[in-house]
Amino acid sequence: MLFAQGEKPRLAPDIERATADFSISHAGPWVACAALARGRIGLDLEMGTDERITGWVLREAALKASGEGLRALHEMQDVSVHGGRLSWRGELWHVRRPAGFAGASACIVSSDEIAAVESNALGLAELFVS
Repeated sequence: MLFAQGEKPRLAPDIERATADFSISHAGPWVACAALARGRIGLDLEMGTDERITGWVLREAALKASGEGLRALHEMQDVSVHGGRLSWRGELWHVRRPAGFAGASACIVSSDEIAAVESNALGLAELFVS
C-alpha cells in the first residue's frame, strides 16, 4: 500500500493491469469495506437515516473516491444524484446505496459502474481468526 501525507491510501500500481482501489468506513457497530478491481471507489457509513445523514454519506463517499478528502467539501454543497449518477468536476460517478446496516446510512461512489454489491456479515470471533 502506498500513500503520501494528505492523500488517500492506494494499492501499489500493477504494471500489467489497472490499479485496484478500496475504501473503508465505520460507524457504531458497523465496519464496511468496498473494493474495485479497476477504477476509483469511495465508501462512507454513518449512524442515522435522516436526509441530512444520507446527504453527508453521499458527499463523503464522493470525496473519498476522488481522493480529495474533506478539503474539497465546500465544492460539494449543491451536488445531487440523478438516475444513480453524480456529476462533479466534469466527471461522472456511479452511486450505490447498500442496505443491511440497521440504523445507519451507507453510500458507495465509484468511477466505474458496479454490477453487484456483495455483503458478508462476520462476528468478531470470525474476523480475528488467525
